[in-house]
Amino acid sequence: MRVLVVSANRERSPFPVAPLGALCVSAAARAAGHDADLLDLTFSPSPRRAIRRTLRSKPYDAVGLSIRNLDNCFYTCPKSYCDEVRTLAETIRRSSPAPLVLGGSGFSVEPRGWLDRLPADYGVVGEGEAAFVALLDRIGSGARADDIPGVVAARNAVGIRPEGVACGAGASLEALAPPSHTQCRYRRYIRTGGFVGIQSKRGCPFECIYCVYPWIEGTEYRLRPAASVAEEIRDVAREQGARDFFFTDSVFNSPREHALAVCREIAATSPAIRWMAYCNPVGFDAELAREMARAGCVGVEFGLDAVTEKTIDRLGKPFRPDEIRACLKAASDAKIPFAVHLLFGGPTETLADVEESQRFLDSCATPNAIFASVGLRVYAHTPLERIARAEGVLSPETDLFEPFYYVSKELGDDPVGAVDRIARRRVEWTTASDWMKPSLRLIQTLINRMGIRPQWRDIRNYGKHMRRPPKDETA
Repeated sequence: MRVLVVSANRERSPFPVAPLGALCVSAAARAAGHDADLLDLTFSPSPRRAIRRTLRSKPYDAVGLSIRNLDNCFYTCPKSYCDEVRTLAETIRRSSPAPLVLGGSGFSVEPRGWLDRLPADYGVVGEGEAAFVALLDRIGSGARADDIPGVVAARNAVGIRPEGVACGAGASLEALAPPSHTQCRYRRYIRTGGFVGIQSKRGCPFECIYCVYPWIEGTEYRLRPAASVAEEIRDVAREQGARDFFFTDSVFNSPREHALAVCREIAATSPAIRWMAYCNPVGFDAELAREMARAGCVGVEFGLDAVTEKTIDRLGKPFRPDEIRACLKAASDAKIPFAVHLLFGGPTETLADVEESQRFLDSCATPNAIFASVGLRVYAHTPLERIARAEGVLSPETDLFEPFYYVSKELGDDPVGAVDRIARRRVEWTTASDWMKPSLRLIQTLINRMGIRPQWRDIRNYGKHMRRPPKDETA
């Protein structure tokens, strides 16, 4: 069959993200013998024209539309991508009679909402490679397809249930074809601040109350052989001249032994590359930090979200404060730039908790940047949804397809302003009031074009010169 996979994501802030999921699905279709093309709309000046032109180029038998995000998860300036994606879906529908299949992480968190709003025939929930190929086989034979695990037909959208639809325990990653990197023009991504996306594993066993990773990828790790990860990096670097990579794993450093093996393989085979990753404190020690640095790691983003005993417990995080202190010291000693992400507004959180978080981080190795957000995006089927409904802040009628945020009432009437005032006491802290400034966006654009990695490496200079706190806020 002739198949077109369309990557719908066009968000380029803080940098453009290459369509790894679409590349994986396209590779799976090709490995199964299908003629699969990829249309990446990230940099397209006219997405609708690009879709029409591509669909006129050959008679496609099926079209997949990959949706990366439901919205921007930005409490102070929420943005839904639904209207933009709907326009693309309608253009596909008008331009081709081929069945339209929705997929991607953005689709998987709200499949019913998307199928109710878009003129699609099918949706693939969770991991897409095996389900999409099975669906193509059914479409080709004219057989029913809505009994394929992970596949939902539009006419049955009302019956979508959490159990039995998501990825759960997916296929062994060794059995999957590597992403079809040759279909992506990485040079433009890297030139404007982006990276080549790499996965060393899928799945997440942690139980953070707001996270959808376990829903999309399953609750158990499925590990790729370290040699295969290094080989993929080496091949992309050789074929496309790329040297900037980002591990898209939910947590790169867990399990620790696998992360060590990946680092050692990279150091042995691809010494000229540089890469970044998301990490947490579990198992992140001095040895791992040294091996990461030796393998070319130039930046770590620690998704801590909470750092005090109380907030850690409320958010269901899998680490303790002493582990945070140890991991930040390990990164600092290895001379790896690192950033910390904090998420304020969880259940029962107060401004005193925010201040305690600041004091705790003051006692640790100093991060290059601390990103302090307010508001937890509530997704269906998460513990946070159950908490919000039990507290009455989320009514039974609320449609979570639209952005809805949980913010502790204990933070007061102006939680964003209150957190920002505390953040201004430290030059490495940055908040939403900064991220929306035209000056910072301009700086961000210049840094991306200069090829600086990580882009947040010098946030403290920004804070020193552009975020001077009032004299009475310097405590």
